[in-house]
Amino acid sequence: MSKPSRLFAAIDIGSHRLRMKIVETTRDGKVRDLENVDLLVPLGRDTFKDGKLSFASVRATCDAIAGFKRLMTDYGVTHSRVVATSALREASNRDYMIDQIRMLTGFDVEIINNSQEKFLTFQAVKTLLRDSDTMKQDDSLLLLDIGAGSIQLSLCDPLQLVTSQSMKIGALRIKEAMSRIERHTLHFHRVLEEYIEAHVESVDSFRGTTGITRFAVVSGGAESLAQLSGVARTGGMTVISREKFEKAFQKVSEMSTGALASLCGIALADAEIIAPAFILIRKFFGKTAASEVMLPHVTLVDGLIAEHLLRSGTKAAQDAFEADILSNAMHLAERYKFNRRHTLYVVEASLSIYDALRSVHGMDSRDRFLLHLAALLHDIGKFIGADPHSVYSYNVIKASQLAGLSDTELATVANIARFHSAEEPGFDNDSLKKLETGDRIKAVKLIAIIRIADSLDTSHKQRIGRLRVELVENTCTLRGESREECVLEQWTFQMKAEFFREVFGLQPILALVNKAGKPEAKS
Repeated sequence: MSKPSRLFAAIDIGSHRLRMKIVETTRDGKVRDLENVDLLVPLGRDTFKDGKLSFASVRATCDAIAGFKRLMTDYGVTHSRVVATSALREASNRDYMIDQIRMLTGFDVEIINNSQEKFLTFQAVKTLLRDSDTMKQDDSLLLLDIGAGSIQLSLCDPLQLVTSQSMKIGALRIKEAMSRIERHTLHFHRVLEEYIEAHVESVDSFRGTTGITRFAVVSGGAESLAQLSGVARTGGMTVISREKFEKAFQKVSEMSTGALASLCGIALADAEIIAPAFILIRKFFGKTAASEVMLPHVTLVDGLIAEHLLRSGTKAAQDAFEADILSNAMHLAERYKFNRRHTLYVVEASLSIYDALRSVHGMDSRDRFLLHLAALLHDIGKFIGADPHSVYSYNVIKASQLAGLSDTELATVANIARFHSAEEPGFDNDSLKKLETGDRIKAVKLIAIIRIADSLDTSHKQRIGRLRVELVENTCTLRGESREECVLEQWTFQMKAEFFREVFGLQPILALVNKAGKPEAKS
């Protein structure tokens, strides 16, 4: 017997458009689109130019969201997610907008950062490419996600995320920044190219891409890009050869915005972002070995739906969603020349302690995942300097644009790494004070765990093996085996034990047995 279907709505308050998609989902992963609404509301024009949203933009947005709400009511939708990106995120009066939407519709708007936005879209692209069997095992992919406020480059091998990097040079932001120049030059397209070139040439992800075999672009103007290239859409994706793309680029470079709007049958506001999008695509397309550019017809709402399905699915599906974030973190660790054996030891020990304390710490699988990430990255600051390496680790992680994490999650991971070593955290610490109380308490619990895990390999020689964690009354006993004396580990364990006891109310005990059969050594 099939399981009952459910309805889900995803709403994106974007910088250029408002989108909603309502889907019918079943527990076995089947999806059917019921409604797809796309409205032109260029919020980014206000934010990127004036730093705040105009009253007219606030009213237009609230009216549109109220309309979305009515559609959801008609369908009987009870589960939804409403997110907003850079235009609302960067607006000085964003709290007013959020309050207005809440009052009119009851929706709580979630402001997501650029990393989350692009990671969700990446998941939608990944699902489409995987299901269409487009990518081969030996392929590598460069994905360019062009938003109104920013772009994101993701390197994949073939569909596993390797690294990603974002820049605040979205198509609409570029247009607004250059709008004053346009009135004073006959060669605006050339100036636009030079502006974009200056912003992308120094990007790390822009280098070393000459061996990339596949190139994909996500853009809100995909339909216009395909039309200008003379290519028809096939299924969920349009594929444009390098030759046809180059011809379209030359055509666009010779046309005014008004002519583009007329040719494509689109609003002037949509036409304004076509030239910047073409230039961005050409810059990165030219640095790859790809023979064609793929235009997957997906948006952020598709990513929200993909995440909803995975998070409500099996544990294996949820793990697959987080695998790309772990892959991104691992490549970040490799970039900073981490000690692989020590790091993986601390990861395993941290997760073992976390799992043994489930009945005590009251945290969930996402918190465990954040601990995993922090353990992977806890020592990367040593690449910069040995003392204080934990502070350097904190700074690198905070600046890393780690894929798929909210600002709070990224700050949590950074703080766990920050206090894994000698310095104990205090609630009055500047970096911890930036977290809300609940998140700060969770971070301190995870810090207590990683400090104990790190102490077990103080020598970085992995002397303690076969680790087992046992909870008995008011004690947490870590039992292990060793081939040699572990004086350094026992000494460090004792130093960090008191903080663990204060956090969990358990006395940690390290009980070691020599493999030769000598009596246990406890500390």
